[in-house]
Amino acid sequence: MNQSSASDRNSGAAPASRGLIKCLTGALAPYLHILYYVLTFILIYALTRLLGVVIYRDVIDFNEVPRLFLNGLRTDISGLGYLMALPVLLTFLRSALPLRAGKPFFYLEKGWLFLTGLLVFFLELCTFPFMEEYSVRPNRLFVEYLVYPEELIKLMLRGHLTAVVAVTALMTAFTVFLYRALGRIRQTRSPSVLAAVLVFILLGGLNFIAARSSFEHRPFNLAKASFSTSQIVNNLAANSGYSLITSVKAALSENQNTYQTMEPRDILALIKEDTRFNYAPATEEHPTLNVLAPVNRERKLNIVIILEESLGAQFSKTLGGSDFTPELDRIYAEGWGFTRLYATGVRSVRGIEAVTSGFTPTINTAVVKREKSQKNFFNLGGLLRKQGYSTAFIYGGESHFDNMRSFFLGNGYDTIIDINSYDNPEFVASWGVSDEDLFNKAISHFDEEHQAGRLFYSLVFTSSNHDPYEIPDKFAKGAPRSRENAVRYADYALGRFYDTVKTKPYFKDTIFLVIADHDARAGGSDLVPVKNFHIPGALFGAGIEKRSEDHVVSQIDIPKTLLSLAGIAAEVPLPGYDLARLPEDFQGRALLQFYQNFALLRDDGSLMMILPDAKSASRRYDFKDHHISEAPDNPALEKLALAYALLGELAYQKGYFLNCPGT
Repeated sequence: MNQSSASDRNSGAAPASRGLIKCLTGALAPYLHILYYVLTFILIYALTRLLGVVIYRDVIDFNEVPRLFLNGLRTDISGLGYLMALPVLLTFLRSALPLRAGKPFFYLEKGWLFLTGLLVFFLELCTFPFMEEYSVRPNRLFVEYLVYPEELIKLMLRGHLTAVVAVTALMTAFTVFLYRALGRIRQTRSPSVLAAVLVFILLGGLNFIAARSSFEHRPFNLAKASFSTSQIVNNLAANSGYSLITSVKAALSENQNTYQTMEPRDILALIKEDTRFNYAPATEEHPTLNVLAPVNRERKLNIVIILEESLGAQFSKTLGGSDFTPELDRIYAEGWGFTRLYATGVRSVRGIEAVTSGFTPTINTAVVKREKSQKNFFNLGGLLRKQGYSTAFIYGGESHFDNMRSFFLGNGYDTIIDINSYDNPEFVASWGVSDEDLFNKAISHFDEEHQAGRLFYSLVFTSSNHDPYEIPDKFAKGAPRSRENAVRYADYALGRFYDTVKTKPYFKDTIFLVIADHDARAGGSDLVPVKNFHIPGALFGAGIEKRSEDHVVSQIDIPKTLLSLAGIAAEVPLPGYDLARLPEDFQGRALLQFYQNFALLRDDGSLMMILPDAKSASRRYDFKDHHISEAPDNPALEKLALAYALLGELAYQKGYFLNCPGT
């Protein structure tokens, strides 16, 4: 009797178990397309990385390739986890509801998969053209350029037409493929609501784990995917969608930093100890305020800065590069040249903030584009206007680009001359008038200011040496567009300017500086490619004699140096040095910001890198062969480098450069 009952129960349990499995399997079926979708994009990501390994094979350590793909897979799973959260929810809703009620969710899901799929594929296609220019995967620069559609369209059609055609063709083919693939999805229902709920809880949980990709306190991020001393390897371990979203998210949270933290008082103490300026005027509101005592005590002089677009030291024979800039080399031979001058970043706005405001680089957006710095922010223009100078920004393109117009007008520049100010320019390229037109306009402006008896300060920003490298036909003479020909033309125009201003009556009363905003490209596999931060800078005019400065110096040293030479006494918030009056025991230093990586470089080749996620790396730089090698830990230098890395953001947030007294 008991045996018979047990047998009956077992025989009943088996069909019930099979029924439950069948029910759950049926509830899983509506999600099957998500699995295929995820696997498709994991394959696309992997193929992109494989292509990257082939392209950059000369700078990749192949022992790191397995981990590159493993970390890349983790990045992909995390990114796809976020993207699939909505489709998983929508699939649950439309499979649990009656067909009619679930239809809107069905179409919404397909639309999401279609649009996100196109975006992900497009970003992967753009990866290598973007990396060729910026050495990183698409980041917030990718989005920032969309704000200037006219310049972007001209740049792409005139300089990268082949890439545009290839991307368009591949995007068209993929669009057709994806549309047809998603068209095969059918709206199906779960066998029961209970089964749908159980499966959703299971898949939703797995999706959450995939997106977070970590059981630690903090979820996975790109810093965790980075493992190599090669910037190229770390970028390949990411994917372009994840890189872009992470970068944009950081830009929207301007006070975000992922470096190790340090107390503000400790940051300031380290900077003051390193610089040893006269900080007597410093206050709680302006703790970096220090005394500038000029070397020139005779009379005030005019100041002109020629900010050369993308002119790295690699093009100057004087600085150990190619022989593309004989005119610049002539200025070096006749003036005061800096042989180890380093840019603070790889964008024009970085050069502008350093050269005109002496502001240290940050992990976030340059102050030229940030809200708090649009008015009463320390700048040469604002200080010199208070000193009785006429101040101007002279540019050949659209001054609104990169927010330059707003930044300059709000910080002391009386006059803005841009492309709309030229009546009959000889040549107009994608980025504006030619350098010759620009220099002719600048000289005309100087003439007017001199004739009116006014002291003047002008920032003259060139643009001919910019992709797509359009230069006047009279100079090109049928030669193909190239970086080298653009450099040669920019140098030719500079030489003509140099020869002309030397004949002007105000030449003896004007400090001229020619300096690059940044190098052409910051490439290579190093975490911070120091070689590509080396830029030219030379002073001439106003009785400046031939001289060479061989210390490592930074763009942030320029404002104080110019003010000193021009005879301006002031109290300034600048952490940069007066290069005309260096201490005898000066240890040269330069600050380099390569996207999220920061570096402090010293005269002796010491190179301390501050990296995201509270990491650091001690290195040594060889100035002759540009090789970066491992170096022993240096806790003192690491603390100082971290202080410099954090100073800019601290100064911005606390307003150290705003409404400075004594300026």
